[in-house]
Amino acid sequence: RAMLGGLYPCSNLFCAPPDVVEAIYFVVLFCANVCNCLTAFASIYLILRRALRELPPRDPTACSGPVSVIVPCYLPNEQHIIVATVEHIVNRLEWPGRMTLYVVYNSPHALPEAEAALRALEGRAYAGGRSVRVIEAVGSKSKAENLNVCLGGVGDAHVALYDADHRPEPGSLVAMMHHLCLRKCHVVQGSTYIRRTEGLLARAVDAEFFVTHFVYFPAMEALAGTGYFGGSNALWQASVLREYGFHRSMHCEDVDLSARIILDGHRIRFCPTARSGELAPAGAAALMSQRLRWFIGWEQCTAKYWLPLFRSPLPPLRKLGFIYMFHFRWALLVSAFLGAVVNPILMSPFAYPLWTWSTPVRYCTYITLLFYSFVAAYSVCSCVWHERYRPFSWVGVALFYALGWLYIGWHATLQSIALARVVRGNVGEWKVTRRTVDSTDGLGKPLLPNGGAVAVPISAGR
Repeated sequence: RAMLGGLYPCSNLFCAPPDVVEAIYFVVLFCANVCNCLTAFASIYLILRRALRELPPRDPTACSGPVSVIVPCYLPNEQHIIVATVEHIVNRLEWPGRMTLYVVYNSPHALPEAEAALRALEGRAYAGGRSVRVIEAVGSKSKAENLNVCLGGVGDAHVALYDADHRPEPGSLVAMMHHLCLRKCHVVQGSTYIRRTEGLLARAVDAEFFVTHFVYFPAMEALAGTGYFGGSNALWQASVLREYGFHRSMHCEDVDLSARIILDGHRIRFCPTARSGELAPAGAAALMSQRLRWFIGWEQCTAKYWLPLFRSPLPPLRKLGFIYMFHFRWALLVSAFLGAVVNPILMSPFAYPLWTWSTPVRYCTYITLLFYSFVAAYSVCSCVWHERYRPFSWVGVALFYALGWLYIGWHATLQSIALARVVRGNVGEWKVTRRTVDSTDGLGKPLLPNGGAVAVPISAGR
């Protein structure tokens, strides 16, 4: 950094004086770190709000009128799990009022045995005035079409949506209804976890799900003023769901629906404690395919609703929240990549060690690391509290933050590929996610003749 004969040695691409380069880098780093700390700021706000505001106790009989539950199903892929899912919902899912469960399925060809097993569910007597109705969506080729076929026949005021591989926890539906009434919103989105965590991939996805549902999604809601619908384990005001319906042309029909109702002034809230277990992707290739579809869907919605945003009747703050949720994603990703990947490399002992930088740059780095550590500690403590009997989950969440730079790098790669494909108009066809299916229904009863696990594609809602 010293001058040689009145000249600075050219140590950077632009041959600018080191002090100028450092000043510019400080501004960039500061802006990026502000973005990176938004989750920490929102989490602190939520912690203080919970501590200072006393919530009314949950009344299981409040807002407890009749409810409809819809489970879309694609045969033959889900024929080995759908009956167990139906039995789980009608026998284990708590609800003080009447419940009608709709199984709406489509199949490319006739499956007499599987269809007969579904039809047999309609004739059974269930406790608590519960009933099952099976509907064939003739001509349907997607989950979106299945749901649209069924929605026209739903007469109850509220409807819950689950995927065919989901096992909602007993009190989750009551929790979502309590949240919907308390928050006076139109949709409540619950959380998901991996219910079969054999294998490293399943544990990694399970840790990611916990962090996103219990930390990042509530922070997003606090910052954006709304959440979004994730495709399954959600409770809707049926009138809103019928009015808007699903668009099958979008890779993420759930995110597209969220954008449309948010732009019209409806609100979506997250309820992490309303949990439902799902099955993990069948392998790394299935996971990559699933996430790429998600990113393509988000990019489609971001491009589709850029102009409608400005014509929306939303107030300015709500519009900013919509921009934060959709259009600001790239700024958040670049900031995270700079903070988690680029900055550690630049300030490593092999490049420009941290102690050689100016005081503002060093303090900016220290403060960001402090907030990141806070979010990590908060996530681990939340995991210990909510999953006290699953110690492997605690380790998984801790490792998620320790290896966060790998996750962000993977995230950035897939999101860049998705953007390129959307720009080129080469988004491809909607593909179902292959998942490892358990051979039992959770009660020890085999679903397959050989009693083994198989990997089949499942039309997951996310």
